[in-house]
Amino acid sequence: MENTLKKSVSRPITVGREGLLLITLIILCIVFASQSEFFLSSRNLTTVLRNSVDLSVICAGMTIIIILGGIDVSVGGILAVSAVMIGRAYQYGMPDIIVIPIGLLTGAALGYGNGLLIAKTRVPPIVATLGSMYIFTATLFIVIGGVWISGLPNSLSFLVLGSFAGIPSGVFVIAVVYGGSWTILRRTPWGQRVVAIGCDEKSAQLAGISVVRTKIQAYALLGLFAGVAALLYVARLRNVEVNIGTNIALEAIAATILGGANIRGGVGSLLGALLGVIFIKITQNGLVLIGVSSLWETVVIGGLLIAVLAIDAFETRRTS
Repeated sequence: MENTLKKSVSRPITVGREGLLLITLIILCIVFASQSEFFLSSRNLTTVLRNSVDLSVICAGMTIIIILGGIDVSVGGILAVSAVMIGRAYQYGMPDIIVIPIGLLTGAALGYGNGLLIAKTRVPPIVATLGSMYIFTATLFIVIGGVWISGLPNSLSFLVLGSFAGIPSGVFVIAVVYGGSWTILRRTPWGQRVVAIGCDEKSAQLAGISVVRTKIQAYALLGLFAGVAALLYVARLRNVEVNIGTNIALEAIAATILGGANIRGGVGSLLGALLGVIFIKITQNGLVLIGVSSLWETVVIGGLLIAVLAIDAFETRRTS
């Protein structure tokens, strides 16, 4: 049953959306390149890539959550709290071998808490994670007191700012995260359970799938990815800002949906999500280069998101 659900529900939508998004991205690049001589420079494209790594990692986890039929608007807060823990650990003189697990475990623990709240209490995911977001944001301000954590060591900077054989290291980080996520989602029984729950939770439960355990594990995995993103953020900027992670949850949801995920669950594409990240970051970068106000970034992305959701709703009504 699970394999049938995955093949019959996922493939027809995600492939078309990926191709459409890729064509739109190419057109967008042509427009920006015609308006700015700096857009296609290797330096600018490398900068776009480096600025995309954090969001790309979170989008991998967000794709799994949306396929599951959930959502997490608190992931920016998880990233922020994890980054604060990393920053404080560095300030206390701890070495990388201790700092890295602190960041990852903090993210996984907070994600686990979200999953436990959603799965056990059956509170709608958007409500539960909205509450968590406020708690995490308050925790951030309490811990750092409205002051940046700065002057952190650059021992992990090579993960984002380095290169291997002339290829930016961010490419390898993204390849590892997405390769691992694709394997988990498409080549393991756990991934098949995620798809089955997203397609029809009641049927999945009747088929013997532990819905509660799978949901908790999925949210913990997203939290772990947020911890990884926090490490990459600190490695890139070597500080922790008071407004860290403010927009990353909405950008991750937008990128995932633009890439083919269905907000109702059961459908999603990791490749599409990655294209969605590239689309968002290219839009932000290109508008800055051609002198357009950054306020138009949200207008463009928000308009496309509404259009995609409207198309999904129309297709659902038509097929029904």
